[in-house]
Amino acid sequence: MSLSEHIDLLPRLRRSLPGEEQAPDDLLNEMLLQAGEMIMAYTRRDRMPQGLLGAQIRLAVVLYNRLGTEGESIRREGGALMHFEGLPRMLEAQLRPWRLGRAVP
Repeated sequence: MSLSEHIDLLPRLRRSLPGEEQAPDDLLNEMLLQAGEMIMAYTRRDRMPQGLLGAQIRLAVVLYNRLGTEGESIRREGGALMHFEGLPRMLEAQLRPWRLGRAVP
């Protein structure tokens, strides 16, 4: 993904994070970059398909919301129990059709 495409996603990510208007651009750009890398690795692609830019933003939101919980699989706060999974099922279902096959020797 080119830098200009990446910059165009920043306002969309910011709109997807209500109450986080003051989040630093460099942090949000990092979340977008990490989300893009995860999606390209999962789909076995070396470029981000245009059709997955929305998924990249959604995954960046997930990554942003998980800041501070790295390495945790379960967290209990008060009466709330939170489970953290690798890639949310909703996103996995969206990405699965975009996966490229692998040649097995």
